[in-house]
Amino acid sequence: MTFAPRLLFAAFAATMSLPSLADTLPPAPPEIAASAPAGTSLIAFKTSGDGPDADAVAIYETSPDADDIRYRKLIIFGRKDGKFVPEVTNDKLIACSKCSQFHDDPFDPDDLKVVPGHIHIDQMDGGEKPSTTTFDFVRRNGSWLVTKATRFSIAMGRYESTTEKLPLPKSGLVQDMDGRWSFPVYLNTIVIKGKTNRFMFLHGNLGPEEFQRSIAADCKDMDCRVLIQQQDGCISLAQDSAMQSFGAGVPDHKAEKEAAAKAIAKCNAAGGNACKEVRTDCSKGVL
Repeated sequence: MTFAPRLLFAAFAATMSLPSLADTLPPAPPEIAASAPAGTSLIAFKTSGDGPDADAVAIYETSPDADDIRYRKLIIFGRKDGKFVPEVTNDKLIACSKCSQFHDDPFDPDDLKVVPGHIHIDQMDGGEKPSTTTFDFVRRNGSWLVTKATRFSIAMGRYESTTEKLPLPKSGLVQDMDGRWSFPVYLNTIVIKGKTNRFMFLHGNLGPEEFQRSIAADCKDMDCRVLIQQQDGCISLAQDSAMQSFGAGVPDHKAEKEAAAKAIAKCNAAGGNACKEVRTDCSKGVL
């Protein structure tokens, strides 16, 4: 099996600070940059060569949204009269900049391969359950068709692997293919249990419903309340001498001291005595 080493590398790379895709972008003809959809910029370009019938692929991305997520659009070009001309457009094939379990980027321009009449794309998620999503497209009778769309995953608990065949569009055309990418929303929460001083730090709940299930057994008939809940970043709990609880969070998953300072500040602002940090946790994505 050739996937495992690359999956392990993806898991390792998820812990590293990598340069932006645009920083390593190779030169592209002027018509490629000029074809960028409104509000996007070019982040990847590959061509099958310099011949008169060369194929090319360009990936463009949007500016970051409110959650600092950048979305991508793929365009396939064919060379006509010495210039590349857009032939196929799809905005569902390339993962967003935070579409992995660790909220890292599964797309790497090095894993985009273009040869005459054939395009191959690998996108890797090095999360708790590493996966590699593979697409193969071929040109037939003047149209670009999807010939392979799979997602190979490893369940880390028992190292079991599965290969899921992504549904192909009825048309078979690349322009209609859905890569089924999404930004996974993981909730990180501090819960106070009833009128006691007991608290819980809950991490990695995939959405509100999973969060409710996770606290149902622990709280039962107790009147639990959410002190602070957010996605990526650091959450901190502070208490005063009377054991009153105060929570705060920051979006930066490396800003542990800032989160603790905010929680203590809340405690002080409420008139608490001898406010101090009890616990601070930081996470990004599923962890």
